[in-house]
Amino acid sequence: MPTVSTDADAYQDLSRIRERINYEGTDFFDDNEQLRFDELLVKFERESRGIFETLWGDQTPLTETGRTDEIRTTYDSAIPLVYPVNDVSEVERKNTLASDWTVVDENWYDWTNHRLVLARRPNVNSMRHSERGNAVARDAERATWRDFATKIRVTYDRGFGEQPPGDILSIQIQLINQLCRQLKREQTVSAASPEEFAGQTETNEVLTDEIRARISDVAKPSLGTFSI
Repeated sequence: MPTVSTDADAYQDLSRIRERINYEGTDFFDDNEQLRFDELLVKFERESRGIFETLWGDQTPLTETGRTDEIRTTYDSAIPLVYPVNDVSEVERKNTLASDWTVVDENWYDWTNHRLVLARRPNVNSMRHSERGNAVARDAERATWRDFATKIRVTYDRGFGEQPPGDILSIQIQLINQLCRQLKREQTVSAASPEEFAGQTETNEVLTDEIRARISDVAKPSLGTFSI
């Protein structure tokens, strides 16, 4: 008997999805129901993954090794990278857009799982304040990335690994259930008589406000979004 399976970029395999959703093949098909249902679930896994990644800024939660981002600097000491950051291997900078790239000494920056942070180093003005013991003024005049470069290029590793964490898997199952529910309702409406169709008032939005909120919560940096 032919079989199907999810592709290499799937968040979870077919057997796990079957175990966790609220539908079976007989809910949708009268013949060859298991194979056709598996094909449907593979399709919905792909669709749900696309929905998640679109709302997550067109980024994958899976591992990316050696990712390179070119970023225009801002007047902040921390520049967002794509969460979660696992390691920063190199930072390069341009003093002007026409300049060549030069490697930044790793002592000049730190990183978190959300951001690349310019190391806290006093500039001339802050040194004057430091001599007077004015720590508040010194921190207020901390150098920013824009003081340091016009553009930076960051090479780093990111992602949750070969499989996303449980909260993302749970969100995907919720999306697949919603897609199944939508299809079931479409089949019911299609088979209904005009009288029965008139009584169909239920709406079924796949991407609910609850799911949007859950996707947004996945990338929250635990109060780490402020500018430094």
